[in-house]
Amino acid sequence: MVACQKTLEPDDKRLGYVYFPLEIGRYVIYNVEELTYRVPNNGIPQRRVYQLKEIVADTFTNLSGEKQFVLERYTRTSFETPWQIDSVWSALRTGSQAIKFENNVPYVKLVFPTENNKTWNGNAYNDKGEQTYRITDFRKPQTFGELSFPNTLKVNMGKDSSLVSHIQREEIFAENVGLIYLFRKNIRYFSDPPNLGLGKIESGKIEKFTIVDYGKE
Repeated sequence: MVACQKTLEPDDKRLGYVYFPLEIGRYVIYNVEELTYRVPNNGIPQRRVYQLKEIVADTFTNLSGEKQFVLERYTRTSFETPWQIDSVWSALRTGSQAIKFENNVPYVKLVFPTENNKTWNGNAYNDKGEQTYRITDFRKPQTFGELSFPNTLKVNMGKDSSLVSHIQREEIFAENVGLIYLFRKNIRYFSDPPNLGLGKIESGKIEKFTIVDYGKE
């Protein structure tokens, strides 16, 4: 009798932890584009372009006894200018969830094991009201500029569109890297009779974060 053995993937990969790696020294750099629309500007956006670097800088033990990771965030306006500290966020990963604290507001970014069409409440630990997150494009390859990622997943974080407004947010995560792309759109359209339904933006913001580099220091 010949014994047949099946080789299982490592737990981190099989469960999806690799989409939200947390290790001191890991960093990701993004190109960021922001378009801000204000009512007095008659639909003409103010454009801001910069780079953001997020690095896992330290750890601490939170009140629940869990290891939480400190995320230092730096910005610069060009390759020639030095990085300036922008903010300090944090994140933790439990056996079933990846939680990121953005300006001290916790969001459930991923749940484990990861699989296509899996849903959860991204606002489970804050007071912003229930918001359904959904995994799509599971294990899909993605390319951004010169960087290619063989296994990624997209998290759709809600979309609401009408004649007067449009709200949308999505994030893409790659194995062994983490967040590689973010898109946020929260705008209002002109709703006076001549402009209703034409899609002319009156106010709000559109943001796009695209990875340009990553590694470990």
